[in-house]
Amino acid sequence: MLFIEYDVHDDGAIELVALINAVEEEGQDPDGQAWLAWRSTHDDEGWGCVGVPPADLAAMESAPTPDELTAIVERVILADRAGKELGAT
Repeated sequence: MLFIEYDVHDDGAIELVALINAVEEEGQDPDGQAWLAWRSTHDDEGWGCVGVPPADLAAMESAPTPDELTAIVERVILADRAGKELGAT
């Protein structure tokens, strides 16, 4: 399971922090839920982290240019953040 870790600054700018492969070596936690639970214990409570859906991961892996890869990552982050902000209201 691939996760994107990101920060959103006060001015709305998004900063990519890391791409994290959260699959354990022994095949435990295949959907990354244990990792995400651990990640949610940090200061932002997991708000700056999103699991990449399989279709988006496939698109990322086959993106022919860095700009197209960036666009996919941005779309995933923006959708995640919008969903989290909507759920918080």
